[in-house]
Amino acid sequence: MRPLWFRGLLFVADFVVLELAFFGIYWWRFQTGMFSNPVVLTPVDQIVPSLVVSGYWVLHFAVFGLYRFDPLASRAVVAVDCARAAFYGCLVIFLVTFDPTNPLPVTRVVLLTYGLGVTAGVSIVRLTLLTVLQELRIRGIMTMRTLVVGSGKRLESLLHILHGNKFLGANILGVLSPEQESTTEEQSLGAVSDARAKVAELNCELVYVAFDETNLHYLDRTVTLLSSVPARLFVPADHYQRLLGEVRPLGRPSFSFVEIRADLLTPIESALKRVFDLILSSMMLVLTSPVWVIASILILVESGFPIFYAQTRIGLHGRKFKILKFRSMIKDAERETGPVLVSPGDERVTRIGRFLRSTRIDELPQLLNILFGQMSLVGPRPERPEFAEEFSKLSPLFVRRQNVKPGLTGWAQVHLQYDATISAPEKKLELDLFYIENMSIPLDLKILYMTLFVVLRGEG
Repeated sequence: MRPLWFRGLLFVADFVVLELAFFGIYWWRFQTGMFSNPVVLTPVDQIVPSLVVSGYWVLHFAVFGLYRFDPLASRAVVAVDCARAAFYGCLVIFLVTFDPTNPLPVTRVVLLTYGLGVTAGVSIVRLTLLTVLQELRIRGIMTMRTLVVGSGKRLESLLHILHGNKFLGANILGVLSPEQESTTEEQSLGAVSDARAKVAELNCELVYVAFDETNLHYLDRTVTLLSSVPARLFVPADHYQRLLGEVRPLGRPSFSFVEIRADLLTPIESALKRVFDLILSSMMLVLTSPVWVIASILILVESGFPIFYAQTRIGLHGRKFKILKFRSMIKDAERETGPVLVSPGDERVTRIGRFLRSTRIDELPQLLNILFGQMSLVGPRPERPEFAEEFSKLSPLFVRRQNVKPGLTGWAQVHLQYDATISAPEKKLELDLFYIENMSIPLDLKILYMTLFVVLRGEG
């Protein structure tokens, strides 16, 4: 688990490093005499700019998920994450301060040096903390209460990995196996069906799952039982592929397990995502208001009222809400057929509706759903209750789509043709779950950028 004190320690350490980087670069730029135009500021005059700049960096690091620092990650992954966040942070500063009349002033050299200093500083903080934690765990300090679920050779191999890599910090409490048939030296705590109860009873922090081929049918049941528990859940990469079709590895070849994450976003990231939704959806409402007027007139002229269409969908935590769209079908389109998916060339779609659908204009009213807090700009598309029940049979992880707000666009929508998102629900589910496992504000920005080109090319 990642307690608040851990994130607080990262925050304080980052702030100290950022302040040192600011004052160090100020001293080098203005007081060493190496550059022209020396400036002398009093310590009081330096404090406000330093706090503003450090505040920017802390917010930027939160957006890039650096406060989701994973003690189980490899050093290479940590260093790459820090370098990527620092690069984009410096890029923003570069663009904000860019002067077209003097595109390459000496201050760019200073900024580059500053960026390298920030990268080194935040990387050293995390790598040092990672090293200290691993050394403590090797000595049996700050280990994590761990439950292992599995069977056969895969279970034995997993236990060998956990015992042989003490830095992982696994304090193994016992094993759950099919029908309590554990053949390992670890204490048998019961059957697979006891998993949820045992996690709660033992206050487990980590759960590892590994079944052999003959017992893989227990995998779906186990993941379903543990999908909402507070403990961190890990499965082998090949198990994860079986569940999702996409893999999010920890980056350690000798430890080829992936985490089925429960804490998808930190509270700070969730708040930033909501602010981002509010600002951008409000701007889009204003910018697209003429399109609203034209679309309303076209619908009214062709088929009369109603202009808008409300349909029940499944949202965050399974709550139902009314999604809003410009009406693109004939009135009472499902009176005789009941709930059915739209098919290519569907005769229920009007001429204007076909245009609205191909350009995604019919989705614009969902900006109101975003403002109401029912949806986000980016996320898995919300499903109708009738289809959600059917799709849940495809994977035990389908319910994880309900752990995040549904979106106006998503990872599936920018990778599949519109017809494919309807006719290939398995692939759509794989892409949706891949987004959930990797969700972040930078990924949201990437998806919005890709969506723009998908719509302009008429491919979505």
